[in-house]
Amino acid sequence: MMKTLTLALGVSLAALAAPAAAEVSFTREVAPVVLKRCAGCHGERVNLGGWRAHTFQALMKPGASGAASVVPGQPEKSKLLHLLVEKSPERRMPKSDDPLSPAQIDLFRRWVREGAKFDGPDPSALLKSLLGPRQHPAAPVSYRTPVPVLALALAPGGGEVAVGGYHEVTLWNAATGALVRRIGRLPQRIQALSFTADGKRLLVGGGTPGEYGEVALVDVATGARSKVVDTFPDIVLAATFSPDGRLVSAAGADASVRVYDLASGKRQWTSKVHSDWVTSLSFSADGRFLASASKDMTVKVYEVRDGSLFTTYNGHNRQIGKYQGQHPVYAVRFAPDSPAAYSAGGGKWVQVWEPAKAREEGGDAGDMEERFAKQGHARYIEHGFKQELFALATRGGRLFAGAADGAVKQFDPATLQEVRAYGGASDWVFALDFDPASQRLAAGSYGGEVRVWDTRTGQPLAVFQAQPGAPARQAARQ
Repeated sequence: MMKTLTLALGVSLAALAAPAAAEVSFTREVAPVVLKRCAGCHGERVNLGGWRAHTFQALMKPGASGAASVVPGQPEKSKLLHLLVEKSPERRMPKSDDPLSPAQIDLFRRWVREGAKFDGPDPSALLKSLLGPRQHPAAPVSYRTPVPVLALALAPGGGEVAVGGYHEVTLWNAATGALVRRIGRLPQRIQALSFTADGKRLLVGGGTPGEYGEVALVDVATGARSKVVDTFPDIVLAATFSPDGRLVSAAGADASVRVYDLASGKRQWTSKVHSDWVTSLSFSADGRFLASASKDMTVKVYEVRDGSLFTTYNGHNRQIGKYQGQHPVYAVRFAPDSPAAYSAGGGKWVQVWEPAKAREEGGDAGDMEERFAKQGHARYIEHGFKQELFALATRGGRLFAGAADGAVKQFDPATLQEVRAYGGASDWVFALDFDPASQRLAAGSYGGEVRVWDTRTGQPLAVFQAQPGAPARQAARQ
């Protein structure tokens, strides 16, 4: 009897010591199944049966039948569970596809029974943005064809240039075009690059169009992805540091703009006031403002402290006067030593303006016609490019621009005149950077070519294909 009691007590104690089963996580366990098996027919653009499943909020709303799709705590009253276990192929979901496995159905049932809780940061966010960072594949050992250079950055001092590749960033000697190192297992496309002030880390923005975006910090020496700052439901097109290095901003094809505290990685705010892709970002020199350019033909200016909209610059959407035209904006840069901002894209001019003055001229919808008939305070640099302008760089009182016709030019912001043309690019110039310490200017083109010039002489230092496995070629010095 004592032996039996001891055994029973042991079993009871073991049961008490056993950890309770963890609650089902919506973001880690349920959302991936919903996204893969439901969102194709009930997503952001398609809502068969009047029901969508692209966000948590949408998932919880009734469909066309009016029946509650999910009743927290009551699987038997949840329409979603009924459809998942329906025996009739015509009524069962997913329709015209294999049914969910018993384990997946049990996962849904447990999640509903436990209260159908949401454990993510934003119930209105797209489910694909909740799945966390991806593990990216390795870059190819060698490139059979060049990859478009959509982003590059000169390291502090100008000794090396980082170039966006396919699932990697490559670093090259800026004077010789020799490959120095490769940093792999990064997003498929690299759209934004920026070094920290000490050159030890690299901010990388990119992703897969229409599917995934990421902004991350990479250790330059080790190549480790030290911190994934955030993920996006679509590709990241712009990412940059604040002047003091404490903040990071990122934006992209989902039309949102986000700001983060770099030390903690915590998101400070998100803005969704653009109606199209956000193509470029820039902090003002004093750190007060953040500007975002967009294909929607506007530049938005935010108060960095809280993300409130300070003003909208509509100079690229003018209809009246010499500078008329409606054009997307692909680049915006604040001047490093004044309140001025430079913005450009389609059209014939780089526009020079100030947020405070743009706000004064803003008015309201009632006087829109009168305001658009006036030139306002903005000044204009007629750049002379034959096609759209994609990239701007400004430091040390200099302004550089690159365009789709393969040309790169330098302008004097004071006189609004062209200073020098840097020729020779064979394709659309998408990326520019200037290092004032070394006086080096780097440009990357769609054809995969990188050019580095000495701006003191205007002569090229190196010209090479950012194509690992292909021989680099150095430009002849004159």
